[in-house]
Amino acid sequence: MIRRRAIRLAQLSDLHLVGETAALPFGQDTAASLAAVVEAFPARPDVVVMSGDLADDGSIDAYRRIRAMTADLADEVHSVPGNHDDPAAMYEVLGGRDDLGLVSLSRSWTMLLVSSQWAGHDAGHVAPETLAALDETLARRHRHVIVCMHHPPASTCDDPYCGIVNAAETRRVLHRHQRDRAVLSGHLHRAFDNSRDGIRFLGAPSTCCQLTHGGVPHFAPTSAPPAARLFDLHGDGAITYQTVSARFAHAG
Repeated sequence: MIRRRAIRLAQLSDLHLVGETAALPFGQDTAASLAAVVEAFPARPDVVVMSGDLADDGSIDAYRRIRAMTADLADEVHSVPGNHDDPAAMYEVLGGRDDLGLVSLSRSWTMLLVSSQWAGHDAGHVAPETLAALDETLARRHRHVIVCMHHPPASTCDDPYCGIVNAAETRRVLHRHQRDRAVLSGHLHRAFDNSRDGIRFLGAPSTCCQLTHGGVPHFAPTSAPPAARLFDLHGDGAITYQTVSARFAHAG
């Protein structure tokens, strides 16, 4: 447990690393872009959470590369699987397991790690037993809670691929609990910060590349640089952040 008043949490999302001999996703050297983003961090975070699509090919070799690049980045490194990930391989190399994980960050903050992976599908789904466990866990929390999953339960993209097929049910569970302050997600390769029924839904940029949605083709890379987010979780429940890219950083 970290005892600072404000917790510095780094969110890395949609890394899409591959084994050393595999084809590069999006034509990008994703290991180099991840290294460039991490190098741009203004200070060492307390905790890192990787919100899915860590590997593009789900290979053991990719997860080993990720571990080598992130193991010393913070005191604690956690992850949730995305649609490109192989959870068994990911957990074997990086640790962790189960569809709902609980991380005690401080006296004021708890982080919940929720799997939204739906095997064989690009879209997400939160299993009924995971939703039940999430509901029960949130009901017992007396601290501020930040939830992290890969697929956004409040997506900014209309395509079914973009979100969670049982998003409304997922949001109902989240909204029942006053301590639930924010939901962090990835998947879209697009940063956003929206509020709904008192909860902030914060989408992360990708350390690989950013994407547009809704054009032709529907998903296309943009000129925006690889990036990540650094959050400060304050003792009173406030959340502030900065978006850090390989070339510049700006506050949000």
